[in-house]
Amino acid sequence: MKVKIISLYLVCFLSIVMMNCQDITVGYLITEYASYSIDTMVVKKDLDVTPPHEVPNPRYEMYISMGLTPEQIADRYNIFPTMLGGEGEDYERVLRDQPWVSSAIEGIEGTPPIIVTIKSITSEQGDVEKLKACLSVRGNGMFQVPVKNEVPVGRYKISLTFTNEGRSHDVNDCFTIIVK
Repeated sequence: MKVKIISLYLVCFLSIVMMNCQDITVGYLITEYASYSIDTMVVKKDLDVTPPHEVPNPRYEMYISMGLTPEQIADRYNIFPTMLGGEGEDYERVLRDQPWVSSAIEGIEGTPPIIVTIKSITSEQGDVEKLKACLSVRGNGMFQVPVKNEVPVGRYKISLTFTNEGRSHDVNDCFTIIVK
């Protein structure tokens, strides 16, 4: 008799446990503290691509003033009277086709994989569709805009959606791209 009662309690307990397990959503996703440490990125339209040219080498002048001969400076230190310099601020970016890249988002926690998508882009004076066509977002929330783009001048606010298995959260107006 005791064995039957204990068996009945055990079957009831296991049944209750099994029914409750089916409603639990897998994983977790926390975006409450999501933010960018640098929440604005400037994309320049007028790029300074002045190529480098020869400029006087100040180290060479320093060694001349110390009494060394040009041959000694060249042989010992491999320093010459001129060097390449004076290139434009954006010369290397255009030469190497380096995109404009933002910082990563911070404060996102959850069960991997966490997928990041652009929820929306808003702008009062820019063309949202042109930015949407060339803007990409990486898995860590970093934005990337190609150096050569057709995005018109404007200020663009971006909202993101973070998704993992069973969960999805939006982070609204979390980043600004200024094209000038």
